[in-house]
Amino acid sequence: MTLVHIVSGFLGAGKTTLLLKLLAFVEGNKVIIENEFGEVGIDGEILQRANYDVVEMAQGCICCSMKANFEAVLSSVIEDYHPRHIFIEPTGIGMLSQIIALFEQKDIADKCSLIIPIVVVDALEYLLLLEDFGLFFKDQIAHAGIIVLSKIQLMREENLDEIIKSLRTINPQADIVARDWGQFSELDYWELTDTRFVAENTVKPQVATGILTGDLQSYSIIAPKRIDRKKLQNVLDDLQNKQLGRIIRAKGFVEGDDGSLEFSYVNGRYIINENSLGNLNRVCIIGSNLNQDMLSGIWSGDGVGTV
Repeated sequence: MTLVHIVSGFLGAGKTTLLLKLLAFVEGNKVIIENEFGEVGIDGEILQRANYDVVEMAQGCICCSMKANFEAVLSSVIEDYHPRHIFIEPTGIGMLSQIIALFEQKDIADKCSLIIPIVVVDALEYLLLLEDFGLFFKDQIAHAGIIVLSKIQLMREENLDEIIKSLRTINPQADIVARDWGQFSELDYWELTDTRFVAENTVKPQVATGILTGDLQSYSIIAPKRIDRKKLQNVLDDLQNKQLGRIIRAKGFVEGDDGSLEFSYVNGRYIINENSLGNLNRVCIIGSNLNQDMLSGIWSGDGVGTV
């Protein structure tokens, strides 16, 4: 089944820049559907220069005036290219809610699996855009699965905190990525390109596994069990246990009696902080020969994962 990635965001937020990074990460046949509102497809030309197959849809928005055309284009791309991945970059003034709704139609859902939608938010211009273009801007943010902030290296920390608080009033559940894109790890890219979209308001425990580069595997669980800081420290100490496989990278957000926590683990070293971004509880692990039963026992609480 074709995996569909939506990289949305308001005009000038940095969608194409992030899209190029994601395209370089995923493996398999890739096609980009580029929807620009103007008559000249600048972003499409940039992507084509990078030797990607690009299908351009200009002079309209796929969420409204070009809806029927988009459905035909999507079907045609699948039939003609047989891609593993389709990346969609909607126009910056598109309604993300309406684009997501297209993938609930049975004829499209039977052919595609929607990856959690990404919205790129320009941190420098956020407050101004929120005031001037509230309708489109809020719709994109409210329906994002992951919000990636751009240009944060140019922000003061206190201003960034204000933006994050504002984003949380619009979308309390989306993951927020608030760091320089140059610091993204393989695990960050995996989260952005392999987290499946679930069109439900209630978050349910969900486990996913996948194959990354070489012999590396990925393991993730959404809505892990509650765990306090002390127990989390013990779990992270135990990640070096060979019964679990060779774990080289792990990160996540968990809820416990002492609040919501964020952790980051690299080859036996780890840090634990408050989940200041309010990100959705989830755990992601990368390594080789992963013991999925034991990992599920540790993070979902069925008792199998005791080490």
